[in-house]
This record gives sequence, structure tokens and C-alpha cells, in this order.
Amino acid sequence: MVKLSHNGLDRSDSITQYLAIGSRVFRELIDTRAFKRLEKIRFLGGIDYLLVRSPNGVSGNTRYTRYQHSVGVARLALLYCDAIELCSKERDLLTAAALLHDIGHAPLSHSLEPVFLEEFGIEHHSATECIILGDSPLGGEIFEILRDNSISISRLIEILNGNDSSFGLFMNGPINFDTIEGILRSLNYFFPSSKFPSSDAVLKSAIDRRDETDEDVVDRFWRAKDYVYNHLINSDAGILADYVCMASLRNNLKYAPIENRICRDDYFSTEPVMFKKLDDLHDRLTNPDFYDLISLDISTPITYKKRRFFVEREADFFSREDFRRYQQTKEFLEFSPKSQMTSEIEQDLFDGSHRKGSQTI
Repeated sequence: MVKLSHNGLDRSDSITQYLAIGSRVFRELIDTRAFKRLEKIRFLGGIDYLLVRSPNGVSGNTRYTRYQHSVGVARLALLYCDAIELCSKERDLLTAAALLHDIGHAPLSHSLEPVFLEEFGIEHHSATECIILGDSPLGGEIFEILRDNSISISRLIEILNGNDSSFGLFMNGPINFDTIEGILRSLNYFFPSSKFPSSDAVLKSAIDRRDETDEDVVDRFWRAKDYVYNHLINSDAGILADYVCMASLRNNLKYAPIENRICRDDYFSTEPVMFKKLDDLHDRLTNPDFYDLISLDISTPITYKKRRFFVEREADFFSREDFRRYQQTKEFLEFSPKSQMTSEIEQDLFDGSHRKGSQTI
């Protein structure tokens, strides 16, 4: 049985301990070419290269990948299976869905995806289906594993598309395995892990819902999601990192020699492969003066989608009215680079002083 931890952020970055508790399908899926590809795709896209410019191994300089995140999401799914004593057939289905939820991400993830969609009509939902069905350049390993383990591929795709409400909404509700793992992983850029409840604790409270302590833990998590989007994903540097990545891909498609031009199949490649074709993109993203240099290149405002998250306290936590309680707003705004970042928190994040952990949520 998987045990819940009660403090710290378990990043689930090593799969060794989960090989013993996961089923055969778990072990087979993580060994596929398609899943291993995620080891070479950063978790946050372009902004990841701004956050950590020096090599891994230095204290505070951990870079996360979609591989690590996907294993972490599967781990939460396994915790859920144990908590509700799910049967082996449903356990395999849920484990597979959790592991494969990000299998269709492109190199640099959301930082390049809009241009791939514009030019080639592909994004991570359609790419996920291609990979699962064996229709991508990555081959048919995943399809064969799912088939050989009697996992319903049609139902798996429905779960990943948000059309299956099984599993207590933990795959398609606001408080889901993916969001819990991803937000708390991102939050670790701002705070030491001990400053916030672990992913295990958030999941346990979301499952149990016994008292006001559980309510506070889950509500704090939702506020943390707003914090991450406001100060990281939609930060000045986050907007600029996405802009630079998309501009680099558009320039490649317009001006690069045919032999070096990005094609549809490159969507299924890795970031090292992508950087070889996108000229100086890596050097630009890792330049210590990135913000100032890129700001000078931009003459017109950048349109971006701003998301904010809030708790509607009138919706009952204990009745699991999550779609009413955990709300978000979306609006398209224009961003114009300024002489310096607009938020001191964001400035601290990119000069390294964010790890003092003095902020509160």
C-alpha cells in the first residue's frame, strides 16, 4: 500500500519505489519510447530555462520535466486507488490515464503549442490520441501495451478528454491529480517544501472532507494555484518567454532552409532536437539579461490569456460542489514590456532570492 506523507513536497522524481507498487502496465508504459521522450521536455516550457540557467545538481537549481510530473500524477492516482480500494481493472485504467495525461506535449510544451496548432493543426489533446492509438512517429508501443493488458482505449481517451466523471472527479474536476501535482511542483520555485502542505496532504483532504482542516487545506491549494499563475505562468518573464519561443518557431517556418525547417513530426521530438533547429533560442532563454534584451525587441503589445482563481465559499465543500466552489476567470489582456518587472516577487524569482520563502499565500 502507498503511504501518504504529511509534510514536505514529495516530488516523485524517482520511479524506483513505484515500480514495486505499480502494476505491470505501469512498468511497461514508463519503459516506452513515447514516455521516455518526456525526460527531455521541461515541465514549464520556455520559462523553465529562465528560472534555472545553471546546471542541475547545484542547490536550488533543480529543473523538472514532464516525465517527473507524469510519474508524480500517477503516484497520486495510486494513492487514490488505495484510499478507496479500487479494483485491479479500474486501478490499471486510472494508472494508465494518469501516466499518459501529458504524453502529447510538444517540446517546450505550451510555449510552442499555439504555433504548431496554427501551422499543423496539432496540439497536446490530438497528439495524445495519436500516440495512444499508435498513429504518431513514436510508434505503437503504448497502443499494444494497453491492448495486451485489456485496458479500454476508448474509455481511456474519454477520461483524458474530460468526458468521463469516474474516479471522484480527480481526473476531470477542478481538484485533480494533475493540478495538485503540477501546482505544488511549481510552488516549490517560490517556497521551501516545508512551507506548504504536501501533494499527499492535499489529496487526502480532498478525498476525506471530514472537517474544517480538510476544507482549509484544499482551499489553500486553490489559492496557491492563483499565486502560481499570477506570479509565474502569467508573470512578465513568463509572457516574454512564451513570446520568444513562438517568434522563434514562426521565424524558422518562414525563413529557415528546408533541411532545417520545423515540420509536423518535430512536434513529437525533444527539446535538444528542437533547439538545434531553432538557432539561438536556447542562448536567448538562458541569457542573464533576458528580460532587458527581449523587451527592446518588442514594439507592439503582446496579447495573452490571464487566468485568476478564487474560492466561492457559498458552495459547500463537504457536498463536493467543486465546480461551483473552485472558480476561475479568463480574459485576454495586452502586455507591454517595461523597464523592469512589475512585481517584486517576480523579480526575486529570477534573481534567486525567491528561495528565502518569506512570501505568504
